Amino acid sequence: MKSPFDESDCQIAQLTSPDGTVEILNLPDGRRKLTLKPRDTSVSIARPTCETSLPIPVIQSFLDLSFGWLCEALARHDDPEYVRRMLGTQLFAYFDPEAFRGKRLLDFGCGSGASTLAMARMLPETEIVGVELNAHSIELARKVQAARPLPNVTFIVSENPSTLPAGIGTFDFAMLSAVYEHLLPDERRNVMPLIWSGLDFGGVLFVNQTPYRYFPYEHHSTGLWLINYLPDGISHYMARKFSRINPEINRSPDWNVHLRGGIRGGTEGEILRNIRATAVGRSTVLQPKNQDRAAYWLACTNQDRRRVLKKLTSSVFRLTDKLWGTVPGINVDVVIRKDRG
Repeated sequence: MKSPFDESDCQIAQLTSPDGTVEILNLPDGRRKLTLKPRDTSVSIARPTCETSLPIPVIQSFLDLSFGWLCEALARHDDPEYVRRMLGTQLFAYFDPEAFRGKRLLDFGCGSGASTLAMARMLPETEIVGVELNAHSIELARKVQAARPLPNVTFIVSENPSTLPAGIGTFDFAMLSAVYEHLLPDERRNVMPLIWSGLDFGGVLFVNQTPYRYFPYEHHSTGLWLINYLPDGISHYMARKFSRINPEINRSPDWNVHLRGGIRGGTEGEILRNIRATAVGRSTVLQPKNQDRAAYWLACTNQDRRRVLKKLTSSVFRLTDKLWGTVPGINVDVVIRKDRG
């Protein structure tokens, strides 16, 4: 599975997997540049190169999980534009940093811990608990934490999708970052009330990086236009036939594999319906500080491209938010408070 080497003896080395080769260039600053070279050159890899400061054994552990997603996974830990900027933008658009001091934050579906560790660095006086069903992902998270220690982080395996880990307690905040889209329909109906019940009154649920279910371009899993509007059977056929990304998912004959991969995304309305399945508390969609959600969406876009068109779009989003409670951008970005009542 791997080609062992002594880092001190060479500047360029390789790791191998059945799907391809990872070329590693040791950089002068202690970082490493990785280049993915797939065996099947017709397969498109969304992120073929990346840089990381993680040790080689940790890189190997990520490679053992997936070749095609290696740079995507590592970028979540190393690229400040990839996770930390997005999380910080959402958290601090709604609350001042002082609001998190001395509080507890649940990072549900934390995967290999990128979002958990990023928030722990931004919120050093907040207890961050990362929970994940996949024990191997938690193992990866703990390896990254060992390489980059943070005292305010705990990672816990959730062995049962029907309950939160025993003794985990309640939380002031909960984060689902790039998670909701990977839950199967039945899991969404079960897990969301579960997380909601673990929030104290006044607690807040953050959801981000979930593809909007009805956006014309399905950017997350297939890279295909208009597939979001097709019935499941036809969408499944189109993904298998025409998608050139995510071959580990899109070649599967099992539609549930595609759903687990996030092909159907989600909406604010679906999230609210699922958490309202419990009788505990009233859900209130929050607006950011000093602006509305449409202005927040505009501020998060690239300000140098199509500025006029984006301002017009934000005006439309202001209307859709008022009428239907949705800002139908490429991703769902919603913050919901648990009130009494």
